[in-house]
Amino acid sequence: MTLKYHPDDIAELDTARYLRRRESQFFRSGAYDAVELAGMIATEALTLGAETVQIQSEGDWLIVTADKDWLEPYGQEAFHTITPFPEAGVNSMLAEVLAVAFSAAAITFTRAGSVVIKGQGAPPSSRVGQKAVRAFAFRRQREA
Repeated sequence: MTLKYHPDDIAELDTARYLRRRESQFFRSGAYDAVELAGMIATEALTLGAETVQIQSEGDWLIVTADKDWLEPYGQEAFHTITPFPEAGVNSMLAEVLAVAFSAAAITFTRAGSVVIKGQGAPPSSRVGQKAVRAFAFRRQREA
């Protein structure tokens, strides 16, 4: 039996492009909504065991902070791939990748430090999430 396709024929998925082309499938209004997205991320943290979760607004940034590192098991994958989130139900996925795809900038903070995932500009102040184990911040503005 000969193969019809070769493994080299498989193109890598551009996750952000894929998500932007299907935007209406991820937001209730059919379009990117930063406040709704912050709520999705906060819900994830609670579902994964955080007890204290806050959504803060600082300038054009929205910040989700929690007393538990809800993303630790997923590492950087949560920001760059469509990551299954079975704890929330069938066909659920982590929402941080949506922030990376749609917002102008994203940054994450843990006690080990901060990592800029995307974009430029002044990130939220260093006071954000000082007592939190994990914080995830993204700009309300849509990617240009």
